Amino acid sequence: MLDKAMPRLADHDARRATIVEALWRVIRQAGIADVSVRTVAAEAGMSPTALRYYFPTQDALLTNAMRELVAVASLRVVPLLEAARDRRGVETMLAELLPVGEQGRADQQIYLAFAAHALAFPGLRGISEETGQGIRRLADRAVEIMIASGELRPDLDPERAAASIDALVQGLTFQGCARPALTSPAELRRTLAEHLDLLCRPPRECE
Repeated sequence: MLDKAMPRLADHDARRATIVEALWRVIRQAGIADVSVRTVAAEAGMSPTALRYYFPTQDALLTNAMRELVAVASLRVVPLLEAARDRRGVETMLAELLPVGEQGRADQQIYLAFAAHALAFPGLRGISEETGQGIRRLADRAVEIMIASGELRPDLDPERAAASIDALVQGLTFQGCARPALTSPAELRRTLAEHLDLLCRPPRECE
């Protein structure tokens, strides 16, 4: 058996990553209701006993998988946030949060499954709330950047502007995942761009 032949000095981080990625695939293929130690172990190509060595309970497995998903998304978004200096940079950063590419759509579909499941699981609920707060902080930072660049309309309340960006991004994420046939990536990008246009002064006034 593969599990018995596993080297004593196996790369545990790699094995944990394999398990987490297998869980993500199970969610995409069959939904989070089908997630169990047995189904994830089968997808990962190992026995349930071996899986429990890394994740003793199903709750531990789900919690770690959700945290890893958020961490992966952060690795893509944070560099774009750090590079943003104006409205264009803000748009690039915010677009990374939307399900506009194959990987982005997959990640967001999995995340929304976790978020829905979090209503009944306190461990997941905490991660979901932290993630929501993180998106709001990104929206706050986006507004700060546009204020610093002189592009945000001076008549707008910054807090309200950030709240509108937060609501827009989260709403577009849901639409793009739940109704992909009716909401194309191009439409998601266009809606984001148009909203930022409404928040900013006309380009000629920023010159």
